[in-house]
Amino acid sequence: MNKPYLVYTGNLYPHKNIPLLIKAVEKLKINLKVICARSVFASRLPESKYVEYLGRISDEDMKKVYKDATAFVFPSLIEGFGLPGLEAMAVGLPVIAAKSSCLPEIYEEAALYFDPYDINDLVAKIKSVLSDDSLRKDLVKKGLAQVKKYSWAKMAKQTWEIYQNVLL
Repeated sequence: MNKPYLVYTGNLYPHKNIPLLIKAVEKLKINLKVICARSVFASRLPESKYVEYLGRISDEDMKKVYKDATAFVFPSLIEGFGLPGLEAMAVGLPVIAAKSSCLPEIYEEAALYFDPYDINDLVAKIKSVLSDDSLRKDLVKKGLAQVKKYSWAKMAKQTWEIYQNVLL
């Protein structure tokens, strides 16, 4: 699959809103690579010559896919946290995310948001990232700063403190 391409990482459950993303790449005639360890719902998705399902791939292959991608798109309607977008930000990939659930709270100003029910809005946001080098650089810069707000060590410390307060 040639560049430019977009990337999505995550499962393919219906709430992930992947059919909208597939329709958007079809309209734009741009490629999409889907990294997904679990493909329970893959057979329900529309087939497209613009979509390549990679399944489970090694960390090294994932780094290469992210390095060569133009943007990460996260169209999910419901999330508990949105870790895939932060992972994309951590490697310097601009993030286009649904304005839904917790994503605006987690990604703050580091993502470009779209209405997850509006294909035209998603298409417009993808076009913006593809055509505006300044926007891409700004999203990368903000993304790299955003991921610094989160760490496993910080989460473990805060969780431990909560347990201590509750138990004592």
